[in-house]
Amino acid sequence: MPVSPWWEIAVRLTLAAFLGGVIGFERERRGKPAGLRTHMLVSVAAAVFVLSAQEAAIRAGESVDSVRAMSGVAQGVGFLGAGVILQARGEVRWLTTAAALWTAAAMGLGAAMGMYYIVIVASVLVWIILRWFDVVEGRIQRAPDGSSARTNGKRRAP
Repeated sequence: MPVSPWWEIAVRLTLAAFLGGVIGFERERRGKPAGLRTHMLVSVAAAVFVLSAQEAAIRAGESVDSVRAMSGVAQGVGFLGAGVILQARGEVRWLTTAAALWTAAAMGLGAAMGMYYIVIVASVLVWIILRWFDVVEGRIQRAPDGSSARTNGKRRAP
C-alpha cells in the first residue's frame, strides 16, 4: 500500500521541481555557480528521499520517520552548499547561493510532506529576498569610512 496515490506523489515531486526552479531561475539569471537545474535537482532529490523513506517504512510495516530523512537531507545539502562557497583574498563569495540551495532542499522536503501552503509562501518570500533585498542591502550596509561594504557583489571578510 503506497503512502499516497501516484498522482499525489507526482504533484509533490512536480511542486518540488517547480519551487526549486523558482529559486534556481533567479540564481541562474544572476550568473551564479548553482543555477536553475541544480536548484531543481536538489529540491526534487530532497522530496524523493522523504517520499522513499515513507514508502519503505510502510512496505516494511514500520512507523514512518520522515524526520530522520529530512535531517539527513539538511545535513547533506549543507555539505553541498559548503562546496559552493568560495573564500579568496579576504572575500566570501556565493554564500547566498549556498543558502538558496539549502532553501531549495527545504522546499522539496515540505512539498514531499504535502505542506503546500508553507512551501509556496516560503518560495515567494525566498524569491523576494533573492531578487530585491540586494538593493536594500546596498543602501543600508556601509563601511565605517562611509563607502559601501560590498565590492562587485562580494562581501568583504570581517
